[in-house]
Order: sequence, then C-alpha cells, then structure tokens
Amino acid sequence: MPIIVPKGLPAYDILRDENVFVMHHLRAETQDIRPLEIAIVNLMPTKEVTETQLIRLLANTPLQVNVKLLTMDSHES
Repeated sequence: MPIIVPKGLPAYDILRDENVFVMHHLRAETQDIRPLEIAIVNLMPTKEVTETQLIRLLANTPLQVNVKLLTMDSHES
C-alpha cells in the first residue's frame, strides 16, 4: 500500500525512484481509505538516510500509512 509523505521530503524522490509506492497527501484525500497515522522523531545525524530507511520499511505493510515527521526545537544534528 502507499506511504503518504510530504512531497518536499528528500526521501520522497529516492523512494519513488526505487518504485516504492509513495503518495502526496492531496492524492490520498481523494481515496476512501483511512490510513494508519505514524509520527516519527528522527534524532539521527543522517536524517535523509534514516528517514528513507524507516519509510521503506513501513511501505512493506498492507496498510496505507500516513507518516508525520516531527522536529525538536532544542535538538541539532
């Protein structure tokens, strides 16, 4: 099933190039599927690589997943 991620996220283009079914939230809103909502706080120093790995793993589920990436004001990587 598709993973719903923000279109400006670097992982979006990487995963799309790997033929992982990623979708922008505007397209997902037109479907009658209630996605599983997941929030991720990524404190790793290699943000793009880590986010791509996490989203790639979530894409292997039969559920439609809506990923929200949270940021911390007090953390710098």
